[in-house]
Amino acid sequence: MKYPIDKYKSQAATTFTRLFQTYKGTTYSNSWQTGNVFDTLTDYLIRYPNADPGSDAVLEATLDRWRATEVSRCWYDDYGWWGIASAKAFEKRYAGIFGPTQSEFQEIATRCWDVMHTGKPSKSYSYRGAPNVWDNRDEGSTPGYFTATATWAKPRYPGGVWQYDLFKDSRVPSKCLPGKEPDKCTFTLGEDSWSNPSDPIEYALGPFQLTVMNGLYLVLALRLKLQNQGTATDEAINNEMGFLTNWCYDPEAKDHQLLWGQPDNNNLVRERVGTYDYCEELGTWPDVQHYQKEGVWCGDQGLILGGLLDYVSVDPSDPNIQPLAISIALGVLKNMVDSDGVTPYSKHFNDHGDGDDYGCGSGVFWRYLLRGFAENAALRTELLKLVAADPLGNPIYKSAEGTSTRIPPENKMFADFNILATLTAAIEILTVAGAGK
Repeated sequence: MKYPIDKYKSQAATTFTRLFQTYKGTTYSNSWQTGNVFDTLTDYLIRYPNADPGSDAVLEATLDRWRATEVSRCWYDDYGWWGIASAKAFEKRYAGIFGPTQSEFQEIATRCWDVMHTGKPSKSYSYRGAPNVWDNRDEGSTPGYFTATATWAKPRYPGGVWQYDLFKDSRVPSKCLPGKEPDKCTFTLGEDSWSNPSDPIEYALGPFQLTVMNGLYLVLALRLKLQNQGTATDEAINNEMGFLTNWCYDPEAKDHQLLWGQPDNNNLVRERVGTYDYCEELGTWPDVQHYQKEGVWCGDQGLILGGLLDYVSVDPSDPNIQPLAISIALGVLKNMVDSDGVTPYSKHFNDHGDGDDYGCGSGVFWRYLLRGFAENAALRTELLKLVAADPLGNPIYKSAEGTSTRIPPENKMFADFNILATLTAAIEILTVAGAGK
């Protein structure tokens, strides 16, 4: 079948220009959002070097965004999004994109890794990095708080990471009064979070071992390892892969496993780990707060897909890794699709009152699927087979067509981000599929 590639290219070009105008604006001070979008802007630029605006303008705006969002960059996942996007500056094929700013972005990538892996500097608190949150927990005025029965938070498996440090007593910025908007507060950069996750019962987002955080940590470690950059990446990769393997397969209860097998024998990964470690007093593995066994975010699927495929490049000896990655890609394309194509999250997903943030899930997935299609022959073959089996109803074509009909998130930047990421991937895949290659 001949797909309307020229139409998609025109839509993508218009979206890229419009997205950039929003991206460079001053209204978006959220660090992880801009780091996430930056990753896809460079994916587009490397394929369309004559894009308007060009790479010089995008990189200038990005450095401005990096500096301007420092105040909101206090969670470890913030550094993950930026580190992964900036690590492209180490790749030879992106040299023409980064140009004279290459060394600056390389420094950003390694700095982000150092913060994620070993912690951020602080005058007031001890930070030892995302892998050491449990060992570094601060129970403050309530010794034994996180190992008490009512507030049990001991992790079930070693090797994973948290998105923020675990502490009992609130660490509110010095001039941020209760109820005051975060952008009106005075922050101590790198130390404070205006919404401190100081209690695992009260705070919906953590600090828990979320899939997104573990995916970001794994991908950044692997991207740096592949370029012979970063410190202690081998240990980090081994620990993280061990953690994910345990969570995917070890729990006897299927509902506790991170890997959610689908009726078609493909897989999805759940949004967070299901339980804490076994608690003797309770006689069970207590549920992690807000865990939903059918809660699936599409962005997690992209991160784990990307991490597994990068791992194959580092260590191809495990015959199970590549098939698992492909099963996750197909799990999305066959089980997370509606009339407009791939959905940002599953039907039963708990968006924790932040649907606009989670609304970017499909865009994140398409970015990692695009990279996999370009670099992994086995995934490429499966995607082309999927298109050939149903030329008009396949989810890639439906998603490309659905960019004009799907109700977008209210977040203007993410609305265009989803469109650009979807079309950039669909153009590449459908061009090859339409040519019968």
